[in-house]
Amino acid sequence: MEVHHHAHTARKKWTHYLWEFLMLFLAVFCGFLAENVRENIKDKEHVHEYMESILNDLQSDINMYNSGNEFNALRLQMIDSLIIALETKTITGQDYYRARQLTMGSSIIAPTTKTYEQMKSSGVLRLINKHFIADSIASYYQWNNKFDYWSDLQKQRISDVIGVNEKIFDATLFYMALKQMQHAGTSASIQNVRLISTDQKDINAVIMKYQYYYGMLILMDQRMAVASAEAKRLAHLIKQEYHLE
Repeated sequence: MEVHHHAHTARKKWTHYLWEFLMLFLAVFCGFLAENVRENIKDKEHVHEYMESILNDLQSDINMYNSGNEFNALRLQMIDSLIIALETKTITGQDYYRARQLTMGSSIIAPTTKTYEQMKSSGVLRLINKHFIADSIASYYQWNNKFDYWSDLQKQRISDVIGVNEKIFDATLFYMALKQMQHAGTSASIQNVRLISTDQKDINAVIMKYQYYYGMLILMDQRMAVASAEAKRLAHLIKQEYHLE
């Protein structure tokens, strides 16, 4: 007679299952923490890179404001001299040269927004845990959007000057002044300098347009001074908070 012995597996205690659950939970939790730490480190590195890029943009803006101020200062001097010449009717070849040069464009003030736009579209702005930095960056670029309007107004002032110059200036002499700028870059003597009209109303109309242009240049200088100061302040703040040079 055969006897079969059945092996019986002892049941595990509930504490064993609790321990396994805790170990599994701990493993998952530690993995989550590790991944979260890696993401935080990656986000900080990402923000740091963008801060360096913003600094470069701000320095580019500051250089642009400085160049714009120099450009406008020269134009203001030219308008001063030209208005005196028109008032006293002592027009010279140099005045023709000034009048022609003043209509050849203006300083274009267009702050560099590439990095800021990338930060907005990629969501990096939300990763900046120092909210006063994010607010300062947004404030700078939002305020500078107004340069589009001011630049358009400045172009309009130049167009107004172009439209009224024909009242008193000789087109042939204007052409000669342009040729001198093209070939010599300076104002060589222009022969037979004259105005086609010395009527006071015509001269007054021309001076009026030039003084509007003059006022626009002063306004742009003031706006650039504010923008430059804000760019320097923001650059200093970023360098200080992110330990950048």
